[in-house]
Amino acid sequence: MTSFKVISSLNIKFNSKYIMKRKIMRAVYLKRYNIDLAEAIRSLEVIEKPIPTSGKGQVLIRIEASPCNPADLSFLQGAYGVKKSLPVVPGLEGAGTVVSADDDQLANSLLNKRVCFAANNKLDGTWAEYAIADAISCFPLRQDIPSEQAAGMLVNPYTAIGLLETAKQFGSKAIIQTAAAGQLGRMLLILTKQQNIPVINIVRKDSQVDLLKKRGEKYVLNSTSNRFIIELRSLARELQATTTIDAVAGGLAGTIIKAMPDRSQFVVYGALSGKAVANVDPRDIIFSRKSIRGFILWEWLEKTTPSKLDEITAKLQSLFAKGELKTEVQRKIKLEEVVKGVNQYRNNMTGGKVIFLPQEK
Repeated sequence: MTSFKVISSLNIKFNSKYIMKRKIMRAVYLKRYNIDLAEAIRSLEVIEKPIPTSGKGQVLIRIEASPCNPADLSFLQGAYGVKKSLPVVPGLEGAGTVVSADDDQLANSLLNKRVCFAANNKLDGTWAEYAIADAISCFPLRQDIPSEQAAGMLVNPYTAIGLLETAKQFGSKAIIQTAAAGQLGRMLLILTKQQNIPVINIVRKDSQVDLLKKRGEKYVLNSTSNRFIIELRSLARELQATTTIDAVAGGLAGTIIKAMPDRSQFVVYGALSGKAVANVDPRDIIFSRKSIRGFILWEWLEKTTPSKLDEITAKLQSLFAKGELKTEVQRKIKLEEVVKGVNQYRNNMTGGKVIFLPQEK
């Protein structure tokens, strides 16, 4: 077991309820990245290590819940945009209570508060009992939002809002989205309904078509259907769907771009296929003025004004508190169940998130 780290910095303020006697925490550990996802998951283990110390502009959070997202699976493979030094604790987001803070105005204002937060890009992640986060990456929570819902309130909801704003700024009257039966896809559908924006939903299984149809969706297409291209082209032009929000990439990208009206944009925010954006006809880019661009949540958050971000945060938390917006959860797990739980999520993402409850032993 790793030796204890003595916390002696005088500029750290501690919650009176924070018990420092233990000094160690349990955490999931990743020793090496592996492009073979099954092997990467199998290699995960739970270890004990010192509770970290927050630095300038940072806070220490006692984690109540943290989810497994598609981006977390990419991280385990070493295929995510952020690659940390190994060994490392995975986990990109979570929720919990700030128990210590640097003597910085923003960080200190979060002391004792429940927050949802993004993991620091260089430090250990959220699949642990405690984690360090930059104060600027923490969002104070309403008390009436359960921990398992708060845990997934950053990546998917804010990405859905950001993608919707991207489409609206482009002037799109309708949207096409891939992976429509996923968590983010379903959140986007709730938000677009509130603004009367039609969405053409693309899935790859008949069961997913049925799922979305039962939820009241009018336009749902199966990408494996023989009539997919004909139906997509017809709907895209009828509705003037000039923005595609894509989480898949691969050869499907070129097929969708071909079906879209002139002067459309194809916005990539994920790569569930594990393949490059492909099958793109250069004539669509050159003569039809269609474009391909990426979307990064953290970049969008940085460009959004504080007042606008406060407005979005209040709206999202209100929707979550009322249950109008929520993360579907298929399983809650202890840290020690990491291999079984992450495998379950990997094999059935449509079924909902797997949520870690780190404080349960």
